[in-house]
Amino acid sequence: MTPLDDATAIQILTTIAQARLRPAAPDLAPTLDIRAALATVFGNPAPTAPSEGDLARAALELLAQDPAFAGPIDVMASQPPAASQRYIDPASAIALTTAALLVLQTRVKFKRDHTGQWSFEADKKALSDGTLKLLVQHLLSLVRPNTGM
Repeated sequence: MTPLDDATAIQILTTIAQARLRPAAPDLAPTLDIRAALATVFGNPAPTAPSEGDLARAALELLAQDPAFAGPIDVMASQPPAASQRYIDPASAIALTTAALLVLQTRVKFKRDHTGQWSFEADKKALSDGTLKLLVQHLLSLVRPNTGM
């Protein structure tokens, strides 16, 4: 994948999440319960938080493993910066953490039990994917227990 600056990575991710992932996935907010379920399997992140651009790049790297997303990501990444602005409508933009959760749902299935506790299922291959782990670690870094977001 072409190296992307923070702004471009965020724009591409939120555009894809809004247009192609959100309609197919249930709404899932970045709550502390979801964070706890992910931290149980993937561990807590390093104390140094990644940038939002790092989170977007990790999500795009995971998505790019799917040929259905690799082409559109490459097309948007190859556009000059001025042209890439047209891909996202700020009025309908979704939050970066929500976009990252939508990407995560392409690999894992979130479940809520009768007590309201969140858990998720993923096949062994997905759980051993370093790209998936990197995305989760970045997401966990941005959804802190003491802030709720």
